[in-house]
Amino acid sequence: MVPSSEVHEPAVDPPAAPAPAPPQKSALRRAASAIRLVISRSVFWAYERGSWQYDLIVAAILAFIFLSPRVWFNDRPTLQLTDIRHLQGIIEVGRANHEVRYLVDPRLVDGQKPEDAIPIILKEHIHRPFSVKSIDTVRDRHQVILSYTVLVEE
Repeated sequence: MVPSSEVHEPAVDPPAAPAPAPPQKSALRRAASAIRLVISRSVFWAYERGSWQYDLIVAAILAFIFLSPRVWFNDRPTLQLTDIRHLQGIIEVGRANHEVRYLVDPRLVDGQKPEDAIPIILKEHIHRPFSVKSIDTVRDRHQVILSYTVLVEE
């Protein structure tokens, strides 16, 4: 009889368990990824011309330009009196019923009282009899005198 031999199992590893499936992205991560994609395409202007996304971005830009309030920018230039310099410091603004309104450059007054200096200045400009009815000071937002508005009755 043949001597018995022990049966050994072959040296093969047992079948491995299947690899775990990659974790599914949660709905929140997918939404965040989509938002990032939209923002990056919008910032880098990656949409094709004529697509609805392109049209939407253009509409948003135009809405911002035409609908934003001016006070957001606060960049109005300060009033420059360059026109007054070229017109001898006096500009006639308007006439109504023997009354004439003038803008007078404050540099012509130069440290004097406006009530005293302006009639003398206007005598050189107006060559007929007149009387000064009122003198109003025009100031900018920093309270710098820009001009004097003078109402004269001829």
